[in-house]
Amino acid sequence: MEATLSLTDKSGVADVRRRAVHMAHALGLSEKRQADAALIVTEAATNILKYAGQGEITLKSYREGASQALEIIALDRGPGIANVTSAMTDGFSSGGSLGAGLGTIERHSTRFDIYSVTGAGTVLLAQIANSPEADSERFQLGVKSTPKLGQGVCGDAWGMRCVRGNLWITLLDGLGHGPMAADASNRAVGVFLQADPGDQPADVLRRAHQEIKTTRGAVMAVAMFDADKSLMSFAGVGNIVGIVTSGDETQHLISTDGTVGYNMRTVRPSEVPWTKGSVFIATTDGLSTRWNLSRHPGLSQRHPSVIASVLHRDFARDADDATIIVVKAS
Repeated sequence: MEATLSLTDKSGVADVRRRAVHMAHALGLSEKRQADAALIVTEAATNILKYAGQGEITLKSYREGASQALEIIALDRGPGIANVTSAMTDGFSSGGSLGAGLGTIERHSTRFDIYSVTGAGTVLLAQIANSPEADSERFQLGVKSTPKLGQGVCGDAWGMRCVRGNLWITLLDGLGHGPMAADASNRAVGVFLQADPGDQPADVLRRAHQEIKTTRGAVMAVAMFDADKSLMSFAGVGNIVGIVTSGDETQHLISTDGTVGYNMRTVRPSEVPWTKGSVFIATTDGLSTRWNLSRHPGLSQRHPSVIASVLHRDFARDADDATIIVVKAS
């Protein structure tokens, strides 16, 4: 369940508020949490229009323990916030208002995060759950995916599953665009979701290769995160770009040339250390290959949904399906 709403004038504030309350209700959130959602999106949308002139708010479901919850991402390309710490303080305002917006959003959120750079816009995250889980989860996840401009269906796809305490992720880009590309990607996701618990990432790729031969094919990557062994296992075919960054060290993950379902060659799996604070980022080629974290100081310290939204905003191309997935070790 996901919706992205553009904000260009004040009429959009009421629209995003209605959509947020409707989604919160559909997800089973309490009336209080529905009211929190309404307040948060109103404050966020008002700030976007006042300081950036335009932007967007994405509403999506996420899983909080055994229940569904609501994630709100407010994004703009405006002037940014010179001092986020000061802006979070009630009473501070650079625009002559009461200065309660960001502090209000944080207090009414289960989780809150924000990333802003002067001259480069702002991305704000607010999550709302009935019964928030303690921050002891091993993994945090963020995804941003959009179809090629003018297409109603995205040819990219992704999937996740938890097996024996390990997190599994796959990312695919069906060849071309539209429904046929989506069919190839989604069928491969189905193979991934039904994989044997004892499989390795390379095994999943080989099985997907056999199962989607009647489609136009896809490039595909599979990653498995083992927190107990402090390892991430990876295998990829095609031009999925993947990295793992830990502190000042970044490791680039190598995929094999080819196309799953068409001309897949020998798969070369790899393993890299996976420790607290490690960040995995994978993108389809709808994001410029020039993307990197060096232009975004401190971004790797933010929530994966914020990381995904910032990089997608700054590097995605309208001429292609564009997907980024981020996993962070808690």
